[in-house]
Amino acid sequence: MKKVFLVLFFISRFSSGFTQDSTAVPHHHKHFAKIIHTSSAPINNGYRLYNYTSPSINNTFNDNIKSGTLNRIDVDFDFYANSNSVPASFGYDMIFNYFISDALKNRTDRMIGKTMKFEEYMKTGITYKHHFNSWDGNLIVGYNYRQMINLSGPKQAFETIFYGNARFEGDTANLSNIHFQFYNYNQYSIGISKKMDYDKYQMEFGVLGSFLQAINNQDIQTGANTWLYTAPYGEYVALNYNLTYNSSPQGAAKFFGNAGFGASGDLHLAFMNNDKWKLAFDLSDFGLMSFRKSPVNYSGSNYVEFHGIVIPDLTTFSAQTFDTLNIDSALKSKLPARTNNSYSVFLPFQAQIVFSKPLLHDKLVLNIGAQYRHLPGYNVYGFAKLNYFMKRDMVISATAGAGGYSLFNLGFEFSKSWKYLDLTVGSTNLIGLAVPSYYPGTALYLRIASSF
Repeated sequence: MKKVFLVLFFISRFSSGFTQDSTAVPHHHKHFAKIIHTSSAPINNGYRLYNYTSPSINNTFNDNIKSGTLNRIDVDFDFYANSNSVPASFGYDMIFNYFISDALKNRTDRMIGKTMKFEEYMKTGITYKHHFNSWDGNLIVGYNYRQMINLSGPKQAFETIFYGNARFEGDTANLSNIHFQFYNYNQYSIGISKKMDYDKYQMEFGVLGSFLQAINNQDIQTGANTWLYTAPYGEYVALNYNLTYNSSPQGAAKFFGNAGFGASGDLHLAFMNNDKWKLAFDLSDFGLMSFRKSPVNYSGSNYVEFHGIVIPDLTTFSAQTFDTLNIDSALKSKLPARTNNSYSVFLPFQAQIVFSKPLLHDKLVLNIGAQYRHLPGYNVYGFAKLNYFMKRDMVISATAGAGGYSLFNLGFEFSKSWKYLDLTVGSTNLIGLAVPSYYPGTALYLRIASSF
């Protein structure tokens, strides 16, 4: 009889571990396992409910080490291009120097309102995380290749570059407030993250520091009173300009053969109420890069008239463009002066805040958030994301967002977990991905992860 009682006792203790109160969240060395066992609810690790709160996967702190493991390796690819008017295929052709057809050019021209805005972002690399039981926190080490392109300006600047100034005969083309930035660089990162339990509330904290190895940079800006006037019959053109142009040549062929160096930081802070809700704040890419090895600069402001001039193809604008203009020395003296001064640029950092709420016994998680990127004319990007747990190891997500440099975007994500492997694939702009020649922007991201 004693044996029977002992068996019943251990069965009751074992089963109670799977029917504990949903408000109880043990400490991390017990894996914070809030597990619900009902016929309608998935069996989830409490923190895993919030692994899918960002609209894409570029957040280093978005995924956690699995319960029962101490290590995690993520291999990521994240790409998006957002615009209020530039179709995705037009952006592809510009980036890869492909031929741009007249049909695509005309379609883009019709879509542009008063201003054109375009941003492109790519981040791909590998991240390793290790959990230390001694201080109940994670060490994060990673490498990523990064590329960013940002462009904004008046519609008449687009028309002048891609159609020439013939359509402005007897008129003035506005070339003011053009902003163009191009960055590509290697990012080497190290940081920590930690979860803390305060009875009814929990807090997440993470910080990441990065060393940036610059490969290339171009930065072009025009002032508020920059315009091009074309006289009737093309007798002459008059240019009033206020221009700043900085560039750094191709570098990073070797580790110490860089165009420049920089540093950036990421910050993560989140609060949870026993898995009933979560409020998270993230700051990414807050930093700068300095270019001191063979930089090229052009700057100046002036008024000049051209009577007979040969202008090269402006779509292949480079640091040598001013040097190749076929004009006499008197006119060339009125163009921007060339220097080789070092310069620094701030990165277009991103700030994000997200509120998450599990519903339907944790089968559904609603996320509502806002993003801001430090770019000229950038509007706050608002989004909503729904995560549905088909099984405890399979999640599908739908997103909808608008703002920033983009129009209305619809997205979809699929995530699947196995014992040692995780897979995530998705897009925040399905329409642009499906019909890139007709809808502005596109997006695609992929993550393969292993926990052990």
